[in-house]
Amino acid sequence: MRFFRRLPFQTKLIVSLILVIVLTTVLGYLLIHTAINRAFSDFAKHSMGNQDQVFRQMLVEYYARTGSWDGLDRLFLRNRDLLPFVVADANGIIVSAPQFHLVGHKLSRSDLAAGLPIVVGGETVGTLLSRRALKLRDPIEKHFLGTVTVSLWISAVIVSLIGILLSIFLFRQLTGPLKRLNAAAGDIARGDLSSRVKVHSQDELGHLAESFNEMAASLQKSEQAKRRMIADVSHELRTPISVVRTGLEAMRDGLLEATPANIAALHDKILLTTRLVGDLQQLALADAGRLSIHKEALDLNELVERIRATIGVELEDREVALHVDLPVDLPRVNADRQRIEQVLLNLLANAMRYTTSGGTISIAAKSVDENMVQVSIRDSGTGLSKQDLEHVFDRFYRADAARTRETDGSTGAGLGLAIAKALVEAHGGRIWAENVPTGGACFHFTLSTV
Repeated sequence: MRFFRRLPFQTKLIVSLILVIVLTTVLGYLLIHTAINRAFSDFAKHSMGNQDQVFRQMLVEYYARTGSWDGLDRLFLRNRDLLPFVVADANGIIVSAPQFHLVGHKLSRSDLAAGLPIVVGGETVGTLLSRRALKLRDPIEKHFLGTVTVSLWISAVIVSLIGILLSIFLFRQLTGPLKRLNAAAGDIARGDLSSRVKVHSQDELGHLAESFNEMAASLQKSEQAKRRMIADVSHELRTPISVVRTGLEAMRDGLLEATPANIAALHDKILLTTRLVGDLQQLALADAGRLSIHKEALDLNELVERIRATIGVELEDREVALHVDLPVDLPRVNADRQRIEQVLLNLLANAMRYTTSGGTISIAAKSVDENMVQVSIRDSGTGLSKQDLEHVFDRFYRADAARTRETDGSTGAGLGLAIAKALVEAHGGRIWAENVPTGGACFHFTLSTV
């Protein structure tokens, strides 16, 4: 058993099928051989019944004429092997038989009971037994059954060989894709995420290969995204840290005065770094499913008015108008107040970044159905390109610089929309972006009602 376990999978399958084929063939041979013998015996028994009656009548006449069985055996010397019966006298002694060596042997009572009694003058003078009653075969029967047996064995061997050859071919077709799949899995385990399996069929193995290729592509994409994220995080952290380090070293060396304005500038960079680290922590918690959400009945009208008061000064500085269109009877949503406020602030910050002076930003909301509210934030910018629409919620992704209105070269770290997406999905809603036919981009997200 241990040796069998160590065999390759293909060898196990082939050996198992060979055993099944051999056992099935042998069992089939035995059943067919037994059935043929039984059918042949029944046929011979019925076909020889009338013949035995004729021979008994002949033997009765012979005994009545001669008064004994003397000389009977000499009548069949030439064709003894073809003699279809055995004759025994009144004492059960064989007086004539197909095999000469049987003459003189005494039959048992059970053998005599299977024969036909020969009665002359009311007295039983002998017994006629067919060859079959004594389990004797004539040459024709032996030749027929021998031919059948040989034919059965030849057929069994041919069928077994065909079955084994077909099984080997089919198992190679079965195990070949598995071997390629195993090799590709080994490549991926060793870090080669570009390894793929060629799909040669549309059966279950073909679907398995396609699923494996999709998994490998997803892993490769995730690995590339992780590397890009690490590079982006390093870049985003390196810039403010370098500025702070350079400023501090300049102050230490006396090249830069430690004025409140210079210290405030360095403090802003530290706050930027802290905010970036906080954003990354939120995304990490969202990925792990550990983002804390404390839902309550939330009035969106009240929340939007508070946000409007918070960003009012910045909107005035940017010369951007904010339009709010929320129905008075808008249902309350079941959401975390702080998290949804962060979603709205991130979306508004993105809209302000791409809205030029004199432009407008609109906040609207409506009931989609009895259980869902949709919130929309629209800007009057230049809209999003096809690539932007596909990747706008990706981490560290920045839209085309031509769309931004920033003049200081700052376009953000590219985490605001990713965080908004994570927070909305943590509430069980969805978020998406689209271009408005009249111009600008519009971001939508949904929340469930109370």
